[in-house]
Amino acid sequence: MAQQQLFEAVQALYHHPDEKVKKQANEWLEAWQQAPESWQVSTSVLEASDGSTEAQYFCAVTLRTKVQRDFEELPNAAVPQLRDTLLHLLVKHGGSNAPIRKQLCLAIAGLVAHVPAEQWGPTGVLGWLVSRMQHEQQDLALKCLLELLTILPQEASSHRPAIRPERRRQLTAEMTACAPQAIALLTDCLKKHGKQNRAEVLEAFKEWLRTSATLIKTPDMASHPPVELIYATSAKGSPAPDVLPLVQVLVGAVMSLRGQFTAAVQQAQAAQLANPEDAHTAGEDDEAAKGMARLFAEVGESYTDLIASGDPAAMAPVEALLQVASHPDDGICSMSFSFWHRLSVHLTSSFSSGRKSRSSSQDGGKSAQPVDRRELFKPAFRHLVSLIQERVKYPAGFDKWQKDDRADFKDMRYAVADTLCDAAHMLGGSETISHLSQPLQRVSSTVASGGQFEWQAAEAALYCIRSVHKVTPPSGDGWLLALFRSLPDLPPEPELRYTAAMTISDYADWLGATFRSGKGQDILPLLLQMLVAVLGQKDAASAGALALRNLCDSCGDQLASCLDSLLQLYRQMQSAGAAGHSNGLTLSEDDIQQMGVAVALAVSSLPVSQRRAGLQAMLDPVLTPLQQLVQQLPASAQPPTGQQTTGTGRHPQAAQSALVLALVDRLTVVFRHVDEPEAVAEAFGKAWPTIAALLDRFQGDPDAMERITRAPRYALRRTGKSGAVLLPVLYNSLPSHFARVQHSCLLYVASELIKVFGNDPAQNASLGKMLEQMLGSAARNLRNLQAFSDKPDLADDTFLLAGRALHYCPASIATSSLLPLLLESATQGLLVQHREACQSWLSFLTRLCVCGALPVGRIPDICDALFAILKVGLTLLGPVSIQCMTYATASTHPSRSSEPWRDKQ
Repeated sequence: MAQQQLFEAVQALYHHPDEKVKKQANEWLEAWQQAPESWQVSTSVLEASDGSTEAQYFCAVTLRTKVQRDFEELPNAAVPQLRDTLLHLLVKHGGSNAPIRKQLCLAIAGLVAHVPAEQWGPTGVLGWLVSRMQHEQQDLALKCLLELLTILPQEASSHRPAIRPERRRQLTAEMTACAPQAIALLTDCLKKHGKQNRAEVLEAFKEWLRTSATLIKTPDMASHPPVELIYATSAKGSPAPDVLPLVQVLVGAVMSLRGQFTAAVQQAQAAQLANPEDAHTAGEDDEAAKGMARLFAEVGESYTDLIASGDPAAMAPVEALLQVASHPDDGICSMSFSFWHRLSVHLTSSFSSGRKSRSSSQDGGKSAQPVDRRELFKPAFRHLVSLIQERVKYPAGFDKWQKDDRADFKDMRYAVADTLCDAAHMLGGSETISHLSQPLQRVSSTVASGGQFEWQAAEAALYCIRSVHKVTPPSGDGWLLALFRSLPDLPPEPELRYTAAMTISDYADWLGATFRSGKGQDILPLLLQMLVAVLGQKDAASAGALALRNLCDSCGDQLASCLDSLLQLYRQMQSAGAAGHSNGLTLSEDDIQQMGVAVALAVSSLPVSQRRAGLQAMLDPVLTPLQQLVQQLPASAQPPTGQQTTGTGRHPQAAQSALVLALVDRLTVVFRHVDEPEAVAEAFGKAWPTIAALLDRFQGDPDAMERITRAPRYALRRTGKSGAVLLPVLYNSLPSHFARVQHSCLLYVASELIKVFGNDPAQNASLGKMLEQMLGSAARNLRNLQAFSDKPDLADDTFLLAGRALHYCPASIATSSLLPLLLESATQGLLVQHREACQSWLSFLTRLCVCGALPVGRIPDICDALFAILKVGLTLLGPVSIQCMTYATASTHPSRSSEPWRDKQ
């Protein structure tokens, strides 16, 4: 019956015309894969011959995933049988179906990951496989063994098998120890069966070299036939490894291809000139160039240390990879980027033999110690910058490209930006920006002579300058100041304005330092005016909002004269976003919040005496409409179903609720970012009745509750002890709301209260009463595993709050009414399949046991709970959890032992 259901589901998944039926079949199959019975059914289907190919393949995939993820379901006695079954199925299907063969090989590799080497016999994993395969038909055995030899090292370095960290380290060591045996097997295969299986042998050989990198450092490796073959075929002529060291053979053989590659580059450049529209598209003739470029890149990446030593004999790969970077095809060019990154890091990082640390310091953080070698490679990096900076330029007709092509081009821009940053660390900020600014100078000269402004060239130059913002020149640099002075005059092209705004955003710290040094303060109002204009451009508004935020953060102390304009903009944007009125601003709700942060940071930079007025100016445009809307909301803010909608397809009540929540988010921004605790406490007191009303109206919407409770959370963080005047209201309101609807976000607000006021003895009684009401209610609803599984967030925040209370005010937890409830709840949640919830209760119990403020009378209760947990967990939990709980149990031993404790020992 189970097999028939499986066959029907697979048939529906692959062949049914109805997408809904396919989705249902997929969901059923996913659930079936999780069931324990799938082990046996999958094996039976693969053993039989009457199943479809799709069903057999699905069962092979199921076995692979079960071995990788659910291996611990099996008893230890079943492992040898599973091992024999997998090998038998591999032999059965290995010669006829390559996809099934690969899945079964992955399953065997997963089994190797779980089962230590000593359990495979004295000859290890490879010896066991060879001994079992030698009795099978030769071609079939060879095919299966080569696939296994390829997959075993791949899986050893992956994280697909669900094994513990200690076992993963053991597996890596086992595979490294197996490498010589694997190399010997592959060498024997190549000698005896090289003509038929050369590609498979070389692929497996490559994987084992990656697993055990130390092998390639020994000169005697050159005598292995696979090594000879790799280098001979790469260089189109056999080198002499018996005369030269392996590295010299490799580099010399690969570098001999440079002449061919140069011809390929010239041919591609000529083709590009003939057809400029294909500048970013590879042709069929580039396949040979790709192969050679990949070889150059692999040599450079493998021997970066040797190249970085500056030995003239090792400089050929640098020149070859500059040729790669000059190829018109973006894909080929980008093959060199990893090498340039490695070389730059090697020459500038403190992790390489005491070199200067790579940081965001100005002008690249020049250091005296490695200057000789850096100077040696600077010409190469200058050439690299000139080769790749033009690749970020938007090509003609870009807006007509296919979506995937546009995405590939933008990915290339990101890659070029990273490589330019690597070059800037080598050259220094001033020199790099000098190189990158040359296209801007050419555009300026063209416009000055009456030519047309080429916005694509200007945008590309700005993008490149933006990409090196982590390696800035000294503050006050004249050329960079002139650049920012010219930005407001740029034409209103969306892409150009977007990049200009992002450049301001990334250089905000540099601008702040420059303004504080007394230079360029007149630029700030011009930049603000430009960014406000950018907010009106749909495609650039998000960049403008982010730039305003970062500029206000870095230059807040310079904005006093501009604050009125910022507050006017703040009031204007309140009608945008969820409110639905643009007022000339094309802002999303995220953009409005960014702008709110910007104004809040500017207000926080005011003198203390002026911040209260600034806070009030931010609060009124948000709180007043919010209070009005709350009065209009029904008792439940859930929009009724089946009623008339607006022309936009949204129910009017849904639009109203969305606006309310947007205003709450804006209010949260004010509480979070205005640095004036006393004023925020006063504002929070005014806003609390509105917040409490919203908690009542949205109590059936968990997402809305989460957004609403952020406001009190951040208000409490900001106010600190200044919020003490609100405590009586919060002590009564929070338990009341939590009693009506047990949302975990309310526990988080209580947790903030504990963090701020928990160490105040005067508040212990009130906090204890609040905790007893809220935690007691939560614990009473978490009395079985199903409750934990249904409400993992509630369980997580319950024990997080209890743990925090133990840290700040332990006496409030160790009460006769609350502690037993928490311990009983923790015992029931032992097996919950939720990482955060599990960690929270485990952390709570551990902290409970080491808390010195617990009365001795509570220790027997703790011991009862811990022993109950250990009794279940000893067979079902991992050793780490048991070790932690054992430590916790031992920690409860009092100085004067009680009889119940003695009995349990």
